Amino acid sequence: MSRDFYTVMVVASVVMTILVTPTINFIYKPRKQFKKNKLRTVQNLKADAEIRIMVCVHNPRHATGMMSILEACSCSNATHLRVFALQLIEMKGRGTAFLIDQGGGSPQSQADTESIRDIFSEFKPERGLINASVETLAAVSSYETIHKDIHHIADERQTSLILLPFHKHSSAEGALEETNPVFREINRNVMRYAPCSVGILVDRGKRLLSEMNLPVAICIVFIGGPDDREALAIAWRMARHKGIHLSMVHILLFGKVAEVDTSATMNDEGNGILSPMLDCAREKELDEEYMSLFRLMAVNNEHSVTYSEKEVHTADDIPLVLDELEREGYDLYVLGHGKRRNSTVLSKLLEWTDCPELGVMGDMLASNSFGSCSSVLVVQQYGFGGMHLRAINQTTCESNEDDIEAIFKVKSIKYIW
Repeated sequence: MSRDFYTVMVVASVVMTILVTPTINFIYKPRKQFKKNKLRTVQNLKADAEIRIMVCVHNPRHATGMMSILEACSCSNATHLRVFALQLIEMKGRGTAFLIDQGGGSPQSQADTESIRDIFSEFKPERGLINASVETLAAVSSYETIHKDIHHIADERQTSLILLPFHKHSSAEGALEETNPVFREINRNVMRYAPCSVGILVDRGKRLLSEMNLPVAICIVFIGGPDDREALAIAWRMARHKGIHLSMVHILLFGKVAEVDTSATMNDEGNGILSPMLDCAREKELDEEYMSLFRLMAVNNEHSVTYSEKEVHTADDIPLVLDELEREGYDLYVLGHGKRRNSTVLSKLLEWTDCPELGVMGDMLASNSFGSCSSVLVVQQYGFGGMHLRAINQTTCESNEDDIEAIFKVKSIKYIW
């Protein structure tokens, strides 16, 4: 090889090396396929958009509890609700996970499979659920990797919410007993990598809506943060049901409880110790905007919705507030997990919780020592409640006023101060 030819080859190799990386980055953009996931939340759905919920169950008991939530989310004056009921079956004696239609049979107990299918078959127009439809499926996989199948199906079906059963069930005495410890790990894995928002239902056996049309009392506990805003969006949809009374309880933090945890998110925006401060200010601004929208759109309606505020100055005040709420006899609590609240006290309390996947407030309400008889729905917004907030908030603010009014279309609000 001559010197001139060798020089040309070296120069050509260097030039190609320099050009390959930016060229590939310009042509191949894998993030585009995940861009749609940034709006995989109930809060950021357009008013006329179909809401898709995937319900994961292990047995018929879980299916019965989930039906209560689905019935509460479906009403005649709401947008179409599409449900994907997924039975989770442990894979045994097979090397590859697979997905089947429950109508075609299941390797697990045929009795359980048929019972689950029958429970979800009640979700039909004959019961007045004209804006709802359900599709039953079964995922057969190892429990160690079944969360990946859940993520894949949720992404494929473009769901906005995944509902999971709590790993404990209510006993005859009313106490929560562990069903299967593996269920807990599945829930944590789903929450960690989910492509949309996630909700965990602590079911205490209460059927929210019955044929007797008895009024249902639901309490939304709002402290602040994206998880709480997502929980409010779900509860607000439930409030549009004529048989449901929604109580909005806004917990205001003061003193040491409101101190910002400067060690919470040190690497979110590269601002070091200032990052939690900036996050806290941004979250408060979004909370105030959402709460103002809540009051504005609900003030001239006929349906019964109450709003109240509770002050919390120390960590000891939190269980006292919950005790006060429990005396009201609510059928269901809806609350956010609580990530990105950036509160020092709440962060420390989370370290002492028995079930961190429920957050501080959810763990207290689900504790047997608390003695509650109400079901609890704990919600985590997509992206751990904050990774894509800037883009999402901009999209939400640019939506037209008609969409906003349709989202908050209920009938009346009563203020209790």
